[in-house]
Amino acid sequence: PSCVGLSCKGPMPESLSAQVAVTGLGCICPLGNTPEAAYSAYARGDTGISLLTEPWADTFKSRLGGLVKFDMVAELGDYLVSRLDRFSQFSLLASRQAWNASGLHNSGLAPERLAVVMATGIGGINTMLEQHQRLISGAKRLHPLGIAMAMPNAATAQISMEIGACGGAHAPVSACAGGAEAIAWGLMLLEARKVDAVLVGGAESAIHPLAIRGFSEMRALSSRLDDPASSCRPFAADREGFVLSEGAGAIVLERLEDARARHAPVQALLMGAGMTSDAHHLATPHPEGLHAARAISLALRDADISAQDVNFISAHATGTRIGDLAESRAIETAFGASIQDLWVTAPKGALGHLLGGAGSVESVLTIKALQAGVVPVSVNSIPRDPEIGLNIPTASEPCLVNSSQRFAIKNTFGFGGHNVSLVWASA
Repeated sequence: PSCVGLSCKGPMPESLSAQVAVTGLGCICPLGNTPEAAYSAYARGDTGISLLTEPWADTFKSRLGGLVKFDMVAELGDYLVSRLDRFSQFSLLASRQAWNASGLHNSGLAPERLAVVMATGIGGINTMLEQHQRLISGAKRLHPLGIAMAMPNAATAQISMEIGACGGAHAPVSACAGGAEAIAWGLMLLEARKVDAVLVGGAESAIHPLAIRGFSEMRALSSRLDDPASSCRPFAADREGFVLSEGAGAIVLERLEDARARHAPVQALLMGAGMTSDAHHLATPHPEGLHAARAISLALRDADISAQDVNFISAHATGTRIGDLAESRAIETAFGASIQDLWVTAPKGALGHLLGGAGSVESVLTIKALQAGVVPVSVNSIPRDPEIGLNIPTASEPCLVNSSQRFAIKNTFGFGGHNVSLVWASA
């Protein structure tokens, strides 16, 4: 397709009151520590991936990572840092950004009408393994909150206490699909009118010897050590695996009618979600992407738009041989002939893979791209795999999207066969 002039071909849904608005965004990731900083780096084609310098990584075949550069003690204080695993620290910081941006703290919203859904893939792995090391080394005492810090719902609980959310605190654990599944849960809570606002997202901090070695044994990680910036290569012919990253994304959702009633700035619209499962394998997707394609189709149906309306897809595309090919086939199945006019970009070439935080951080970047009216460049995606017939923007300049209403799909897939597709729209 042409880089300029992509248009929304389908009509807007008639009932805007049924739509869900984004009123707050938060992001802590290797590309930046605010949504604006992260997107600016992403739009420039920067990378957050580097060589790990910890002594334990010296002998590892794969020793790459996307690290967050942030002074946690300066931002959170000693008290919280000592009582929260790193994944929870990221969650809290990103949630504070989104919550403050939403203005809901001054809205008089009843606590019972506010919920939190914060996902993770692994949870407090650093705390769990640190405490285990203390145990086997003969330490007389362990951290009294060690178990509470390690549990996957720790971040959700801390956020609910911070913002006073009494309408439910949920923690989906669905591997790399978790962050997107949390967003889908938030959509369902709002559509069912169980709550009036929900803070959703996902977080991960698993750059640890056990995780790096474990993924390496699965042959899932890139070992391109000579050039870290090009090590994660989604859709490229010479891809060899992903790079593990850390961080968190948070999004405040509320019904559009409520956001308008309180004159809140609407940053984007969440139009629909589709969720399926492969029932195929614990660690590899269905090779033809059958149920991933169905997740995309369900999301389009939920959003009440057609395939022709979509301007671009933000792909899951981790840079693994099997996963990227399966997603390509899924997109081709779901879009059919419309694939000719569709751009597909892959943020993990720049960002790395945040596991349970991937779907939320990449959704924040997708929303910012919709606001800017561009399809960001897919970093490190050339030379493209000849088996992948997608339109992938790899030029030095991003593709422009010239239409008054812009739509994007965010795909996120996880070990165990979890498939989630989200439809975002410009406000």
